[in-house]
Amino acid sequence: MTTEQQAEMVRILKLSLAPLPRTEIIRELLKLKVKTNSRNMDAATLELQLEVYADELAKFPADCVLQALKDVGRQKWWPEWGQLERLLTPLEATRRRVLREVELANGLIKPRSLNARTARKQPTRLGEYMSELSTI
Repeated sequence: MTTEQQAEMVRILKLSLAPLPRTEIIRELLKLKVKTNSRNMDAATLELQLEVYADELAKFPADCVLQALKDVGRQKWWPEWGQLERLLTPLEATRRRVLREVELANGLIKPRSLNARTARKQPTRLGEYMSELSTI
């Protein structure tokens, strides 16, 4: 694979992590609100809920957000945040892992070595931790 092809692959993987624009997230949340039942709330509470959901959804890839909102829109009730997060987190984590592996394989980032992780002088076992505490 050429350097240009590697760069293009990384670029595409990074684009796959791009969030949906906030206006689109709000629009999709409003569509979901119309399609599902929820407890009665005043306009200020509804606005706050939509803002919080939009803030959280902006942390996830655009197509994953659209798919998750479509999936929960098939249900009768407005989803709890945890339900959406359980749908989105594995998808985002997989994409980030693939991007990291591609970057590692192409030498674009340095691997974290075992030495680097243990150089922080953190105890690796509970017994070591307890021993350190007893000397304080």
